Amino acid sequence: MKKKVVTLGEILLRLSPPGNQRFINSTSFEVNYGGAEINVAVDLANLGVDTRLVTKAPANELGDAALRHAKSYGVDTSFVARGGEKIGTYFLETGFSVRSSKVLYDRKYSAFSTVSKDEFDIDAIFEGVSLFHVSGITLAVSPEALELAELFMKTAKEKGITVSFDFNYRSKMWSLKDASIGIERVLKYVDIAFAGYLDFINILGIPMGEGYIGENILGCYKTLYPKVMEKYNFKYIVSSVRNVVSASKNLYSGFVFNGKDIEISKEYEVDIIDRVGSGDAFTSGFLYAFLADSTDNYKIEFAAASAVLKHTIPGDTNIVTKDEVEKLFKGIGYDVGR
Repeated sequence: MKKKVVTLGEILLRLSPPGNQRFINSTSFEVNYGGAEINVAVDLANLGVDTRLVTKAPANELGDAALRHAKSYGVDTSFVARGGEKIGTYFLETGFSVRSSKVLYDRKYSAFSTVSKDEFDIDAIFEGVSLFHVSGITLAVSPEALELAELFMKTAKEKGITVSFDFNYRSKMWSLKDASIGIERVLKYVDIAFAGYLDFINILGIPMGEGYIGENILGCYKTLYPKVMEKYNFKYIVSSVRNVVSASKNLYSGFVFNGKDIEISKEYEVDIIDRVGSGDAFTSGFLYAFLADSTDNYKIEFAAASAVLKHTIPGDTNIVTKDEVEKLFKGIGYDVGR
């Protein structure tokens, strides 16, 4: 039977000055649609996974356009609620070299911030579903969104559905204190946790421990991640590792810990066209391989290669094929495909 994935989150309108222009002197904006969970749904659908998006979008042309974006990749939007005042929006100024990118949010009073459980048939949403994914961004949108996410996670867990959660901390959306309170509420339902060592230290308050030297993967594995596993009983902790050379060049890799063993991906040097959505590509890449019952090594190699490819693609969506991802981590050339 084909496996089905449900994601819950806010679909966003993204407005960006063309190229590397700045907000202050731009006279036009390029339009894209995205959002963490929407990106994961679209990325998985693009790889052939049956995906269903649950969100709330305004009943206007912008809401229609956002949902058309998801549907164009084969995402099921039949359970999307309509209503509210406006679509959540963010503005992205793309950096280059020594100038960092900048994000401005306009999400207050968005349609999704007003979601209620009464707008969704939760049992029908989860019928035939294998995996549910949500992120900390959804928890941060509003108290109503947090309540709904917690209910979805609890229901999925009760139905024996794998629950995937990306911490995705955004300091412009909530404080570390509020994030700690909100995220702690839901971790008992989580099977697969996408997070970095700073999430565990700063949000969960778990000390690194003795013997840790520098920001290295084995240091995290040996001193911190076993403590997290012992407390929360995740099946997997999945982390990306990004070393910033400049705003337009990064070193990127990933690793996965299953409570006993660690698998580390290749490290890539990547020149960046668009970094937004790369974390979601990492998540969707891992989940794709997880749903295919692949080895842990394949899971993390597929995740890291997916994320690296996303850096080369404009917009939030990772428009790649399984073959392209595999060719990258297997080192099968960069020449023109003829």
